[in-house]
Order: sequence, then C-alpha cells, then structure tokens
Amino acid sequence: MFNALTSEELLVGVGRVLRMAAAADGALEDYQRSQILSAYSVTRLLAAEHAAAAELLAWLRAELDAVLDDDRRELVLDARARVEAARTGVEVGDALVDLLAALPREDPRRAGVHRVLRELIDREVAALARTPSMRSAAVRSRSAPS
Repeated sequence: MFNALTSEELLVGVGRVLRMAAAADGALEDYQRSQILSAYSVTRLLAAEHAAAAELLAWLRAELDAVLDDDRRELVLDARARVEAARTGVEVGDALVDLLAALPREDPRRAGVHRVLRELIDREVAALARTPSMRSAAVRSRSAPS
C-alpha cells in the first residue's frame, strides 16, 4: 500500500522479466530463473497488497481521525481533510509528512500518529503474509455464481 514503487511500475518490471523469458533460446540460466521467481513473488505480493488496500486505508483513516479528533489547529484540520480525500497511500503519506514536519517534537499528536503508523506497518506485513494462492483463487472462481 505504501511502497516506493507503484503497482504500475512493478508490473512493468514483471512484464520485462516475462519478455526476457519468452525471448530466451533454450534452457534459462540460473540468473534468468531467479529473475522469473522474483517476478512471481512480486505478483503474489501485489495481489495480497491489492486485496488488503481498501481495508488498510479505511482503518488508517479511522485511527488518524481518532488521534486528531479534538485538535482544532489549522495544520491538523488541513491534514485531516487531506487524509480523508486521499485515494492512495502516497497521498496519505504526503499529508502526514507535512503534518509531522509542522508539529513540535513534544506535541502529543506526533506520538499518536507514530503509534498509528507502527500498527499500520504490522497490519500491512500481516496482509502480505496472507498472500493469496492460485488454488484459493481457483476455488473462488469455481464457486462464483455463473
């Protein structure tokens, strides 16, 4: 959800690996095989991240709203509005970077935001650990109504 590379950039990289594999003559070298396995890992992690993104974003908004709820300073109100309007993790991150840069170090809101971000990381790692398998996707598609 909050990766430095966008899903589009990661998919371009996977596509390049697949193009390399398709163009290979004969058996792949060990390096080529490792690139294909890395691309496979990227697709599994992207699937898990995509599956969890909406839930994580909703959780993050609710937690940040609770931490910042009774603070009526303009910089906090601005950050809350930007977080609420955000459609991506990058947009939320931009709002929080600006907020944390403007808050004094001793401000208790900083500790609250940091606590929320720590828990978000734990939740994202847990979501990635639940990487969807091809088998579960196939079972879901077979059980879907026609």
